[in-house]
Order: sequence, then C-alpha cells, then structure tokens
Amino acid sequence: MKRFALLVLLLLPAALLAQSPVTAAGGEASLSAGGEATAFNPDWGCNSSSPFTCFHNWAVGPTAFLDFNVRNKWGAEGEARWLEWHSEGKMTLSNYLMGGRYRLVRFGRFAGWAKFLVGGGWIQTPFYPAAGSLKGSFLAYVPGGTLDYRLTQRFSLRGDYEYQIWPSFYGQDTISSSGAVVQHNHGLTPNGFSVGFSYRILGQ
Repeated sequence: MKRFALLVLLLLPAALLAQSPVTAAGGEASLSAGGEATAFNPDWGCNSSSPFTCFHNWAVGPTAFLDFNVRNKWGAEGEARWLEWHSEGKMTLSNYLMGGRYRLVRFGRFAGWAKFLVGGGWIQTPFYPAAGSLKGSFLAYVPGGTLDYRLTQRFSLRGDYEYQIWPSFYGQDTISSSGAVVQHNHGLTPNGFSVGFSYRILGQ
C-alpha cells in the first residue's frame, strides 16, 4: 500500500499536466509510460561501484516510468524502481524519482536523452536486522541517459543508465571478496542499466 501511494504521488503531477498535451504545447507534446527490467551494482559489499563488477551482488527488479515530453526536446520523467532479487543477504533497493530530461540527438528511429532526477532511495542492507545492518531512506540525486528505438507509432524499445548519488548514506559495509568490515560513510552510488518498452499514450 505504501508503494502504491508513493507511486501515485510521484506520477500524478505529470499525468495532470498531460491531460491535453496537444493543447499544452501546440501539438508537439507527448505522454508515454512503460516498464523495464533493471540490474544495479548497489555499491555495497564490493570494492568497486562499476556496473560491470560484482555480478554476484547485483540487485535486480522492475522499474515503472512515465515520460511527459514538451516541445520535442524538453520533458519530465517520473519513475519507481524495486530491486528486491538476487543480491546476497536479501539486500533490497528501491527508488521514487522525478525530474527533467532533454533530447540530445535523434537519428532515424533512435533518440538519445539526458536526464537528471531527484527523489528518495530506500535500502535494506544484507542480513537485516543483524548487527551492523540497516534499513532506511536517503535523498538521491540521479544523472542518467536513455536511448529509445521506435518500433511502431506507439511502441519503443528503451535502454537506460543511471548513476545514483546518495550523499548522506552511512553504515558498516562488509566487502564480500575479503570479508573486511569498513565504515561506508562517504555516500552511496548505486548504478546500473535497465531495458524495457515504452508505450506512447498521447501525442505523436
């Protein structure tokens, strides 16, 4: 119920703005929604935060998003993500984010977007509630990029990368490769990739 309420609060402003996108932006606006499968390096229990390392500790799960594009290049994005599988010790990550996006390039059926989102990141570290583990929420700043490939007038294939910055995060971290316990008080940078589909609800 909590997640559903947060998702509604996140997506409601964009949905209200998009009630009549053609009127709002002279026929250039569009509203799209979709879902993705996501895999993140949680930057916990690993010597590196690179998304190409620590595959054994990746957190995976679904992402839902809503894009409201205005006047072709500018737009807004809201997303909700739940990464609750695969990571060792039943570690979980979730995000509720919102922000702006800008189209950098269009080539044929491809379109590349840059985005910057802000919102909340929720984490439950491995083996919670064991000693040294934690469960909490933190402010997140999230730069990223999206590549769309239009399949039909309505459907697009979508790939996405995000680098999340949780500046106020702190806690004890056990490095899985060595078993060393370190104090992780310099912020957290979960990051990774998503792949999915987008459906254009309104607009061209």
